[in-house]
Amino acid sequence: MKALVNAFDKGTWNDEEEAYFAYVDRVIARGKDERFSNGKPWHAAYLIFKFLRFAKKHVRLLSGTLVRVTPNGVPVYGAPAVVDAARDFLRRQNSKLHIALEMELDVTGADPNEHPLIAGVSRLKDEGLLQGTLEVRMMLPKVAASLRRKEILHHMMLMDDRGWRLEVDSGPDDVKAIVNAGNAVEATALCNAFDVSIWRHGTTVNLIQPET
Repeated sequence: MKALVNAFDKGTWNDEEEAYFAYVDRVIARGKDERFSNGKPWHAAYLIFKFLRFAKKHVRLLSGTLVRVTPNGVPVYGAPAVVDAARDFLRRQNSKLHIALEMELDVTGADPNEHPLIAGVSRLKDEGLLQGTLEVRMMLPKVAASLRRKEILHHMMLMDDRGWRLEVDSGPDDVKAIVNAGNAVEATALCNAFDVSIWRHGTTVNLIQPET
């Protein structure tokens, strides 16, 4: 099914969507301490793209499968613009893209390079341009189950120690999320929670780093 809106194709936008994307551009560029909603899948894809574009050192991400395209046909982590943004981010020296997955990576087989984002970063290394590290970890099932029971398992994306996107209700085509691109206190608290509760207990399934 063809997506109604593609975040990276202005020809699919109406006036409301154009206004929303322009608003996101302004808020993130200014690092404004202001909460806003980010629920539609194409809004999520655009926000992910912008966070990767504006991150300086460290992006943390908790995702279900790193979905390439939603069931309704919305490109997310498989969108070329998102892949390019991840590649550009990892050209930064000592940059880190840490991805924790709740479920298996969104590929049809066992090769992680079937995923466009993983493949894009692998090519960056082959090109000799990789300056940062991509690491993908799988959440331990018991950790995910414990957080789910406590109702604190929320998919999230954290941009350095200043921006965050937190899903309060997850679904492939119906997501409710809130964002703040400029609150260091809240972002730092979420980063600490990610590192301690999720990342520390994960199992590495993919690691791409510069040659030493």
